[in-house]
Amino acid sequence: MITKGDKLLIIFVLLLAFILFIGFQIYGLTNDKTYALIEIDGKVYQKISLGENGPKLKLTIPLAHGKSIVEINQNKVRMQYADCPDRDCVRQGWISRPGQMIVCLPNKLVIKIESSKPTKDEVDAVSF
Repeated sequence: MITKGDKLLIIFVLLLAFILFIGFQIYGLTNDKTYALIEIDGKVYQKISLGENGPKLKLTIPLAHGKSIVEINQNKVRMQYADCPDRDCVRQGWISRPGQMIVCLPNKLVIKIESSKPTKDEVDAVSF
């Protein structure tokens, strides 16, 4: 039988887990410098430093089948316009944390957020 104390303990643990989850989602785990890396057909096109003092700019990227417009606003990046048929890359919205990326397959364009801290090329225990 679950007592009143058990219910309070369960609520407290769930609330604490939720607060920790939100904290890690908002603030992350590192304070490393982040970069937006723009690649076209697997080759680096441009690397832009992000952060509180980062740039506010729009880049027009010429592609084989049209153009794409990438908007950078200090510490976040998004694809504002793309000449692809479905425009899924535009609907992905803003990205700002290391590991996130926007991919436009028809134009072979990839925008990644990377950290200055190098990552190890190890197999993840979960995916192994």
